[in-house]
Amino acid sequence: MPRIGGFDVVEQVGLQHMPPTIFVTAYQEHAVRAFDVHAVDYLTKPVNPRRLKTALDRVREKIAAKAALLTHEQLAAVLSGLRSVADGSDKYASRFLVKDGEKEIFLPVEAIDWIEAAAYYSCLHANSRRYMLRETIADLNEKLDPRKFARIHRSALVNLDRIREIYREGQTEGSVVLMNGLKLKMSKAGRQRLIELGKG
Repeated sequence: MPRIGGFDVVEQVGLQHMPPTIFVTAYQEHAVRAFDVHAVDYLTKPVNPRRLKTALDRVREKIAAKAALLTHEQLAAVLSGLRSVADGSDKYASRFLVKDGEKEIFLPVEAIDWIEAAAYYSCLHANSRRYMLRETIADLNEKLDPRKFARIHRSALVNLDRIREIYREGQTEGSVVLMNGLKLKMSKAGRQRLIELGKG
């Protein structure tokens, strides 16, 4: 190799980008350094054909192992995708585009504490902030995962993870208290929804 050595090649390509490599050289003193850069094998000249075959077999094994690992990762990704389709989680909204002052932001649904009906709009309460969205609460009820959000009143949708306590008040109504201490009115139908979710 004129003007550049094997270790210079490794340095320029980068250790993490190097393919399986066999060092072939007339100098035995570089063997330790070769294995430091993860060489598959180190051959000295003149090269013994049997040693060369052994070295090439090791390279093939390394490539096969890497391909098997990649295939395993690809299979895991496919299975994960199939699971999300099977459980229906991919058909529900994961975020909403909302106005935040002069700009717009993506608000993740998991950041929402609860949603309040406001005629043809909905008010999304998240992290002590309020964001208006031009969608009705009925529309949002269809877009949100029913295992994570429940409509506890005609004017309120609640993130189930934010509910701290549930109170029954008489035969027809009740209330829920959120983690932040806010108390929300709950209808009889809303209470029934929570009971059904609790069974799941």
